[in-house]
Amino acid sequence: MIELRKYSDASVFKQDVLPFLGQYEGENNLLLGVLMNLNEGDKPLYMGTVTKNGELSLVLLQTHPRQMILSKSLPLTSEEIADLAKKLYEDYPNIPGLIGESTLVTSLAEQIARLKHSDVHIHMKQRIYVLTEVKKPASASGKLRQAEMNDFATMKEWIYHFCQDVGEPISVEEAVQKAEEMIEKKRLYVWDTDGKLVSMACWARPTKTNVTVGFVYTPPKERKKGYASDCVAALTQHLLDSGYNTVSLYTDLANPTSNKIYMEIGYEPVMDSMVVLFRKELC
Repeated sequence: MIELRKYSDASVFKQDVLPFLGQYEGENNLLLGVLMNLNEGDKPLYMGTVTKNGELSLVLLQTHPRQMILSKSLPLTSEEIADLAKKLYEDYPNIPGLIGESTLVTSLAEQIARLKHSDVHIHMKQRIYVLTEVKKPASASGKLRQAEMNDFATMKEWIYHFCQDVGEPISVEEAVQKAEEMIEKKRLYVWDTDGKLVSMACWARPTKTNVTVGFVYTPPKERKKGYASDCVAALTQHLLDSGYNTVSLYTDLANPTSNKIYMEIGYEPVMDSMVVLFRKELC
């Protein structure tokens, strides 16, 4: 029997779900990172759990306006997914989209779309990777360093273009804000070759033993020179040396080159993920 529980208290929600999510830190890095970094007073758009015969099986969290995050789930039958879709739609009819394990998201989205009389748009197909050991270290052709305020002009441009490239466009003002925040929090790193910046990457969403690498970007004129691989490998090793047991990252499955590069560094696939959005109601 499937039961859906909605939460209004983030502290109670954290207490109830963190042990479950922590069993698969890599697969749940997005949900865990968002949840653990909520500020006091933050009110997520949705917090919920799904139990199957009394056992916690799935965690739901939405802070982003466009999609709800689904955790790695215990096995659910097609009938149970249909039942969950009905309960979730009744509780939250304006759900905008989902992100999570591809098979579950596909099935759940189809059921919800029927109830909403809407269409399902696949925004992105992704793969989650987890690394425990760097197998291909960075070359000696450059060095990794923290981005500084002196790099701000370049960083805001790169962040803006990165978001454009991955289909999550932001305004120039938002790029400025992100660059300032990443630099101030000392999370943004660059690959420097003889004083020239050629690639960037950042770390985010730290949990007890895992941290995520993201915002990997190399300007077009510097691509196909191995700089992104060097930057990610060096940052990954730095994070492991800092005490994290594992490092995770998301890739776009439409970009086979980046997936190949990360696997060469030592990242191993653990779960395919998908972002789906519900379009306007069909006529």
